[in-house]
Amino acid sequence: MKIDRYKKVGKNKYKVYLEDGNDLTLYEDVILKYELLLKKEIENIEEITNYNLKYELYDKALTLISHHIRSEKEINEYLKKYTKDSNLIEEIIDKLKENNFLNEEIYLKSYINDKINFSNSGPLKIKRELLNLGFEENEIDNYLAKFDSYLIKERIEKYVNKQIKSNKKSLYIFKNKMLVNLINLGYEKSDILSFLDTVSLDDTKLKELEIKKLRAKYSKKYQGEELENIIKRKLYEHGYFN
Repeated sequence: MKIDRYKKVGKNKYKVYLEDGNDLTLYEDVILKYELLLKKEIENIEEITNYNLKYELYDKALTLISHHIRSEKEINEYLKKYTKDSNLIEEIIDKLKENNFLNEEIYLKSYINDKINFSNSGPLKIKRELLNLGFEENEIDNYLAKFDSYLIKERIEKYVNKQIKSNKKSLYIFKNKMLVNLINLGYEKSDILSFLDTVSLDDTKLKELEIKKLRAKYSKKYQGEELENIIKRKLYEHGYFN
């Protein structure tokens, strides 16, 4: 099929107009590979369009990786948006690996370091996330060894001490909240309790404020011993036991 003309339509892309009135959008490298500028005709449209698709998907994958390092599973799921050809996807992923754009060792190290430096996540949560990203448990564990007992204690302590500054609850309620939060963040219950056992908090003033609020709320309806019993019950519910 003879080529009438070319028109640039984007970065490294050209629209190729054919003599039968149809057109193709091809990457510059595809045009050069098949020497279309010299031949001025297309001999095998299907072969060229297939190669162009492969080139396009590879380029899309590179663009995705350039914004943020990705796992093989993420690339696989991304490419499925553009093609159902699993063999083509596998071929692209193999090429990315060959050119070192997909490297599981680098990904795992980078992912864990980012979580350590820029989040409160603990080892169990990080492990769950990496399993969901398609990594095997044994390879994850090798890199999670960076979470030694000292680092775990340090991160729990840092998190709890930060929360203490804005705490407006009793010590009992505060500790329960920290336990739930830190379990959700991926820390072992035993490690959390071990540190929380050392935490002390003078909640006397908080208790006094709570009593004032309760008295103001219930004194309109209750008086005397009945009022005092209600206040004691509410204080107990809020974690004030003495």
